[in-house]
Amino acid sequence: LKEKFGLPVDKKFYISDEVKEFFRSRAAEMQDQRIEWEKEFKAWAEANPELKKQWEQAMSLKLPVDLKEEIMNLEIEAPIATRKSAGAALSKAFELVPYLVGGSADLAPSTKTYNGEYGEVQKGDYSGRNLRFGVREHAMGAVVNGLSLHQGFRPFAATFLVFSDYMRPAIRLAALMKQPVIYVFTHDSIFVGEDGPTHQPVEHVEALRIIPGLKVLRPGDEEEAKAAWVEALETTDQPTALILTRQNLEHIQKYQGLDNFNNGGYFVSSPKDADTIIFASGSEVNLAEESAKLLAEKGIKAAVVSVPERRKFEKYAAEHKLPEVKLRAAIEAGVTDGWYRLVGRDGLVIGLDRFGLSGKGEEVGADLGFKAEKVAAKIEAALE
Repeated sequence: LKEKFGLPVDKKFYISDEVKEFFRSRAAEMQDQRIEWEKEFKAWAEANPELKKQWEQAMSLKLPVDLKEEIMNLEIEAPIATRKSAGAALSKAFELVPYLVGGSADLAPSTKTYNGEYGEVQKGDYSGRNLRFGVREHAMGAVVNGLSLHQGFRPFAATFLVFSDYMRPAIRLAALMKQPVIYVFTHDSIFVGEDGPTHQPVEHVEALRIIPGLKVLRPGDEEEAKAAWVEALETTDQPTALILTRQNLEHIQKYQGLDNFNNGGYFVSSPKDADTIIFASGSEVNLAEESAKLLAEKGIKAAVVSVPERRKFEKYAAEHKLPEVKLRAAIEAGVTDGWYRLVGRDGLVIGLDRFGLSGKGEEVGADLGFKAEKVAAKIEAALE
């Protein structure tokens, strides 16, 4: 090949003088263009000080000082699906963060991520903030990576969790490049129901958790969904995946509120004198609470821990001694492997190492063991 192009065959990494000269002249041309652009930008900034301020905020991803307060003060009634409560938080974020842009892979009504009052990007009109990516998750992931790398935008992308496989290479690159892209993944478990095993995620949450540098948040109620969006927006050195339910969830009764949410996990019931600790994420926190009530009727005290971000909580638990109990248990409607980091070799993990079933979500869950009576019985048996 070198001979064909007239290049010396005995030299490695050879760059001809012609190539060097081309790039030298090109660099000079580009430098002149850069100087001219800087002059134009300076003149624009002086003539438009308010727009210049907005530009600086967007380039630095600066958030309004009252963002957390505004989102957390949203009144959302439970029971409600976390895709809907997260959608309400996103709507408020759209209002407060003018450089927030994004859309879904043709699933806007289902993922609750379309905000019509802000318009949409169309051919010849880029004034909108909603993006219609079409049914192409991988391309969507690539587009939001590009928007983030460009700077001045905070992009998000939404689809069903089971379709995260299609965009995994783009997610991995976002983590590798430390780009603060936000992924909204809804319909997060077998409780999707009638769509059947093809659309019921089983291994997907765990598959995302093992990507280095990807923050994975699976909120368990409307308050955690709001807090998750706040944390995602405040995280600017890595991408974040929000894992959200299709089905309604009850409000979690938190004995100390959300004070320790940012630890990755926190006790929602007192661990004092507990016989067992039940770790759970997302929709399974409700199930853990119901199971704890049944165990209490048999004289077994179970303390429930909500774990919206397991990897962070694993680190927290390693650095802060958790209460000693007879048994550590974990519940998640997905593969079980990763939870043994929290419960230990002798712990109990109630999960799903198989594909789901076709049927109504609640019935599928019950048939596969995600019913309070079945969970309580397994924990009681493990304690004996």
